[in-house]
Amino acid sequence: MTGVTAASSRARPDASREARGEERRQGYRYGIVLLLLVVTYVIEVASPTDAWTRVVTVSLQGLTLVVAMAASRVRRSTIRLTGAVVTLCTLAAIVIAPNEDGGAVRGSFYLVSLVLVLVAPVVIVRGVAARPVIDVRTVLGALCVYVLAGMTFAFGYGAIGAFGAHPFFAQQAHATISDYLYFSFVTLTTVGYGDLTAAGGFGRAAAVLEALLGQIYLVTVVALLVGAMSRRRRNPPGAMDDERAGHDGGQVT
Repeated sequence: MTGVTAASSRARPDASREARGEERRQGYRYGIVLLLLVVTYVIEVASPTDAWTRVVTVSLQGLTLVVAMAASRVRRSTIRLTGAVVTLCTLAAIVIAPNEDGGAVRGSFYLVSLVLVLVAPVVIVRGVAARPVIDVRTVLGALCVYVLAGMTFAFGYGAIGAFGAHPFFAQQAHATISDYLYFSFVTLTTVGYGDLTAAGGFGRAAAVLEALLGQIYLVTVVALLVGAMSRRRRNPPGAMDDERAGHDGGQVT
């Protein structure tokens, strides 16, 4: 009986160590997703506004989606199918690159980008919600969703401006993706500089919705996750089990 108890005691730390290692690996994967989002944002803002920048942007967005799926443990068949769709989107962007001056082409680019960045947060939320614990991986996933929300609204604004009869901004007739991203994240964080404002009623309604979602998300979801992670670090599950085991063992005579 003592031998079985000793073997169980040795097995528990090994299993706990393995679980912690798995959590770290998964957390780093969401860190890669966040890094890809930052790189994509920098390229979109700093690069020249031309067709080839859009091709690179679509490729990075597709790669981000695939990595997000892998981090969320989506089925491999689904990941392979998504990779094939992303490849087709990239090839289509290369084919239509010479005709990038057309408004319909720019609108199509915004719509493709909108779909790619809209699917990623859904995948991340499902993956994070399936985990029984709240850790660094969970917080990184939540931050990825926040950044993706800003990009989603930016490409939505771009699609409205490309297909609409009037420019999206009141101050700018020919807006670029850099303008839309700038306006989106300024709105999401409720900074509100006022140098760019939506001209139409639909654009204004979308901007108000983005500002509300951004604030609610930060003060509820992110704040609750960070607080829960801090409590988990102060009171790790293994420490409670060890304490109970030691208490029970002390009563054995």
